[in-house]
Amino acid sequence: MTPTFTLAPAKAQRRAELWLALAVLVFLIAATTPYVWLIEHFGYDDILRDPTPQILLRFHAGGSALILAWLGFALSAFTFVAVALGFKKVLTMHGAHDAGATPIGIASAVAQTIGLLRWVLVVPGLAAAYADPASSTSSRDAIVVVFDAVHHYGGMVIGEMAGQLLLMVWTGMTAWQMFRLRLLPRWISVTGLLTLPFWLLGQTELIHEVVPLVPSIEVIPLAFMAWQAWLAAMAVALLHRVWRDRRALRLQATSPDPQHI
Repeated sequence: MTPTFTLAPAKAQRRAELWLALAVLVFLIAATTPYVWLIEHFGYDDILRDPTPQILLRFHAGGSALILAWLGFALSAFTFVAVALGFKKVLTMHGAHDAGATPIGIASAVAQTIGLLRWVLVVPGLAAAYADPASSTSSRDAIVVVFDAVHHYGGMVIGEMAGQLLLMVWTGMTAWQMFRLRLLPRWISVTGLLTLPFWLLGQTELIHEVVPLVPSIEVIPLAFMAWQAWLAAMAVALLHRVWRDRRALRLQATSPDPQHI
């Protein structure tokens, strides 16, 4: 049986929109701060294309600060759960169904968190063992094999491919619902839809690792930044919508009743 949804009172709608806008802003700040730090101090994500020994040695040299940055980045991915739930709440308040987007968004957050946590729980031990002067050549060779296996499966398969493709699906479903309901200016919804090809093209970089004939198109950083800009525009538009409606209510409450003039 298909569930039915009814419009919630305007006050409840504005409250849900405000909650979503704040969840988006918290997520963007939480994700951008460690991401920028990793770019500046670890050369992320260009360093991932360097030979494994260089990655391990540079990671070991980064110390605790680098591990904490990766922990913050991993936890920021999980805060996206609040954004996915916030979208569902807003859609419900406007009498719409999320069409399954919420579990997809949550699955994306979990997948990307798991992928990023390898830098917190697995890589530090490998990097320390590789940098240890007492380690033999055969031990270092084994460490490289282990790192590559963890990096390819935990990072590329779970975190990047699964996480990003699920995020792409969530973005498409959510942007389309926003476009259909006209909750925000339609150009914002269209912007979200325009990010989808970049997420898809970015998967070629992962496939290129095992099928060199497939050209590697390095557009994931561009897709991520465009996607963040889309979320930021949406948060600002939601805040403006809430402010506009509350201002209209205040003006209405302070305006004299025409019947008593």
